[in-house]
Amino acid sequence: MATFTYRALTQAGQIVSGEITAPTEAEVRRRIEFLGLMPVETIPARPKGEGGRFGLSLGGPKAEDVTLFTRDLALLLKAGARLDEALELLSGDADLGRMRAVVRKLRADVLAGQSFAEAAAGEPKLFPPVYVALVRVGEASGTMDRILDLLAQERARAEQLRRKLMEALQYPAFVLAAAGGVLVFFLLFVLPQFSTVLRDMGAKLDPAVEMLLNLSDLAQAHGAALGAGACGLVAIAWLVLRRPATRTAVMGALARLPLVRTILTFRRSAVFCRNLSILLGNGVTLTSALRIIVEVMAAGDDASVWAATSDKVRQGARLSDAVAAGAALPPMAVRMLRLGEETGQLAMLSGRIADFYEEKLQRSLAKVVAIIGPAAIVTISVVVGGLIVSVMTALLSVSQSIG
Repeated sequence: MATFTYRALTQAGQIVSGEITAPTEAEVRRRIEFLGLMPVETIPARPKGEGGRFGLSLGGPKAEDVTLFTRDLALLLKAGARLDEALELLSGDADLGRMRAVVRKLRADVLAGQSFAEAAAGEPKLFPPVYVALVRVGEASGTMDRILDLLAQERARAEQLRRKLMEALQYPAFVLAAAGGVLVFFLLFVLPQFSTVLRDMGAKLDPAVEMLLNLSDLAQAHGAALGAGACGLVAIAWLVLRRPATRTAVMGALARLPLVRTILTFRRSAVFCRNLSILLGNGVTLTSALRIIVEVMAAGDDASVWAATSDKVRQGARLSDAVAAGAALPPMAVRMLRLGEETGQLAMLSGRIADFYEEKLQRSLAKVVAIIGPAAIVTISVVVGGLIVSVMTALLSVSQSIG
């Protein structure tokens, strides 16, 4: 006998849920119908404490899973399937992985009378405000398949850009990690070989070498405690950075650095203009589009600037003037937005601006990578080379004094 959780509709249209122990899922449905209810969803109940494999939670769906679901749903709707039928088919698709549980919930909500946009809004971590707004437009205009196809294309493009950015940052991260590893190896295994000889012989040491020898002795004596402390600091930093307020504060501090400020400006411009182009191009009004975009941009430290911009437009100001007043976008973007307002092609020009700043973002990151990698190599080479020269000089002075 297995335990199943179920959701069902009463004759009054209310959703009820519970658990039933039965040999098969078909028997569960038969019992639900016997009670005068209409089954909406029946799934095997997970035992308490059960997680993923080996008892560990595997986490929720990834952004790529949502993109794949969106693309497949668009294909099924284009093929003539009804929304509930398409969701039922996708709920059993193994390619969706951890997204299948979410699809089952979406289908249950749709069968309970909610629109697909309302069901998607119940999963804000997976479906952002722009996604929900466009789905709502698609439902109202009867173009759900086209809207979902557009969303899938835009999400795939954004994920490709994100992968390029991560790949660009991997090289300098690897170089910095390797440099740190070299320094740790030098402190733990190289300097201790010379420390006893140099100090017993009374060699005259440079202050830098003396400091590193003391640091090496400290690492040798308290290596376990220092390692545990380092791991603890990493864990604490990871937990603290999971809080949105902390991440916003960190990004605000980094945004004051000259090079980082430029990169964040390019990214902010690309995100704002891309979302504006998508929303306006699919029939969303400017004020509604700005209200949605403000929710997207609220993760940054300049959320109040975007909120003020939206308020000014709602009160009758032009978008370009409101953006310029808050210095939310670069002058080039402001001029292009003003041109779009004057020509009635704001949606098209917003997309062009997004393309422009995405390209500038990639070029800026490439420059950063080109600087950080060689700079880290040169720095570690100078440090290690200087230490080796200082140590060898001290050894030569000892050998000459003995000779």
